[in-house]
Amino acid sequence: MQSMRNYFLNTRKIVAAGLLLLLSAALGAQEKLASRLALEVETTFKRGVEVFNAGRHEESLAIFDVLLQANAKHPRVAAALYMKARCGYHLNRFEMARAAIDDLERNYPKSTYVPHGHVLLGMIAFHKDEPLEAAVEFLWIVETGRAFALRHQAAEWARPVLEDYLPITDLRRLRKSYTGPKGAMLVALALARDEMALGNRDAGEKIIDESLRTNLDPALRKEFEQLRRTGGETVAAVLRLGIVLPLTGIDTEAGMGIYRGLKYAQLTGANNNGGPTIEFVVRDSESNLLRALKVTQDLLEDQTIVAIIGEVDNATTGAMAALANAKGVPFIAPVATENGIGRLGENVFQLNADRERKARALAEYAFTYLNAKTFVTLAPQDDYGQQMADGFSAAVDSLGGEIFAQKWYYGEPQDLGRIFKSIRMAAFRRAYKDSLKLKLFPAGTNPKQMDPEEVNIPVTNLNAIFMPLPAEDIRLVAGQRAYFNFQSAIMGGENWYLTDLAKNKELQRYVEGTIFASDYFIDPESARYKQFRNDFRVRMGATPEKWEIFGYDTANLLFKAIQQGGSSRLQLRQALAQMETFIGMKGEINLRNSENVNSKVNILQIRNGQIVKLR
Repeated sequence: MQSMRNYFLNTRKIVAAGLLLLLSAALGAQEKLASRLALEVETTFKRGVEVFNAGRHEESLAIFDVLLQANAKHPRVAAALYMKARCGYHLNRFEMARAAIDDLERNYPKSTYVPHGHVLLGMIAFHKDEPLEAAVEFLWIVETGRAFALRHQAAEWARPVLEDYLPITDLRRLRKSYTGPKGAMLVALALARDEMALGNRDAGEKIIDESLRTNLDPALRKEFEQLRRTGGETVAAVLRLGIVLPLTGIDTEAGMGIYRGLKYAQLTGANNNGGPTIEFVVRDSESNLLRALKVTQDLLEDQTIVAIIGEVDNATTGAMAALANAKGVPFIAPVATENGIGRLGENVFQLNADRERKARALAEYAFTYLNAKTFVTLAPQDDYGQQMADGFSAAVDSLGGEIFAQKWYYGEPQDLGRIFKSIRMAAFRRAYKDSLKLKLFPAGTNPKQMDPEEVNIPVTNLNAIFMPLPAEDIRLVAGQRAYFNFQSAIMGGENWYLTDLAKNKELQRYVEGTIFASDYFIDPESARYKQFRNDFRVRMGATPEKWEIFGYDTANLLFKAIQQGGSSRLQLRQALAQMETFIGMKGEINLRNSENVNSKVNILQIRNGQIVKLR
C-alpha cells in the first residue's frame, strides 16, 4: 500500500514538473515574440526618423502611419503621433498635423511630446497668419513646459510674434486676458515697448512699474529696467556688420532696395530687443565685381566686423563668400540662388533656396498633387536655365517620371515655333507607343504621320511643361506656347512672380494657372504685411517691394542669431547654422542643413491674375 502511494506521489510530481516545463517554454516563446515585435517597432521608428531628417517627409509619414495602424499598442505610439504631426507640418498638411497632436494630447496627456506638439500648433498658426493664436501656444509652453530648454526656446519664439507681428490692440487685449505669470511678463514687455514707440511713454512706464513689482526672472527684470531707463533704445555693446551692395551702377535699384530693408530693420530693432547695438558698415560695390572684392577684403581685415552681407549678383556673391569663408567670417547672401554658393564653406549662408532645391520642390509637387508623370523642359541656354532644367529633370527621373524632351533657346525668344513643333512631335511619338491604350487621336489618324503644325489637334499626353524663364522672356514665350495647343500644366521658376497682370489682360490669359517655385511670397491682404508696409512708408518714405523685404528679413535673421548669443564671428556662425525655423516677411527660412542653404520653398500659382500660395 505504501509503495502504491509513493508511486502516485512520484507520478504527480513528474506530471507537475512537465507542466511547469511546458508553461515555462510557452512564456519564453511569448517573451521572445514580444521582444522581437518591440525590436521591429524600434527599428521602424528609427528608420522613420532617419528618413524625416533626410527631408523625405512623404516617405517618413508613410512609415509612421504603419506604426499607428488600427489599435496600435506599443511604447512608440506617442512618439509616432508627434512625428506624424511634424511630417504634416513640413508637408503643409496642417489639419492632419493638428489632428495628430489632438490624438497625442487626448490619449497621452502626460507624454513629454505634448509640449513639443504645442510648438507645432504655434508654428502652424503662424503659417496660417494667426499670430495671436501662435503667441498663445508659445506662451502655454513657457507657462507649463517641464523642460527648461523648451521653455526657453518657446519664449524666444513668442518674443518676435508679440513684438513684431501682433498689433498693439491685440497686445492690450492679451495682457488683460492672459493670467499665467511667466507669459504675462513677456506680453507686458512687448506692450510697454510698443506704447513707448508710439509716444505713450506714461502708459509704457506704468506697465513697467507694475511688472517690476512682481517676482520677475532676473534677466527679464534687467530688460524692464533698461526699457524704463532708455525709453526703448538699447545701451549695450556695439556689433558691426559689413554690408557690400551695388548702391550705384547697373544694379542700383536692387542694392538700394536691400539697403532700405536693412536700415528699416535696424531702426525698428525687430528681433534685437535687449541685445547689442548693431552698427552697419556700408560699402558700395558700384555694380562691379573687382570693386566688390576690394571692399570685401578691406572689411575682412577689420577685426570688429562680425559678419558680412552681400551682394545681389550671383557671381559677385560667390566670389565674396569664398573670401569671407577663408577668413572665418560669417557671410550672408540675401538673394543669391545659384547652386553651390552654400557649399563654399561652413561660414557661408544662403538665405534663398538654390535652383536645385526649387526645381526639386516643384517636381515633387507635380508628382504628389497634380499626378503628373510626363514632362518637357524649355529653358534659355544660360547658367540659370541649365541649373533649373537639369535639377527638375533629375528630380523627375528619381521620382519615376518621364522627360519627353529638353529644349534650349539662345538669345531673345521671338520665334520658338521650331522648338514647340519638335515638342509636339516628341509627344506624338510617345503617344504612338501607347495609342492602343490611350486613344489620343481621331479615328483613322496615324500618329506616326501627324503633322506637328496641325495645331487644332491638342497634345494631351504631356502633363506639364517646365519653363524656367527670365521675366522678360515670359511675355514672349507664353503666347507662343498657347498657340501650339498643349493641354498641359505650365510650371516655372521664381521669375513667374508677375505682379502687374491686372494691367495686362492678354498676358494674364496666357499665364493663368502657372505653378512656380519661389522663395518670395507676400499676401498683400494680410494684416501683418499691411502693418509692415504702412510703417515702412512712414519711416522710409517708400513702399517696400521685393528687394526691401529681402533686406528686412536678412537683418532680422541676423538680429535673432545675435540675440541667441552670436556676439563673435564663431558664435554667430554657430547660431546661424542652428537657425531652423525663422519666419521672415517673405516666407520661412531654414538653414539647418549641411550646406547652410535655405531649404524652404514656396509653391505658388497665378490664379485670376493674383499670386496665391499652394504650399
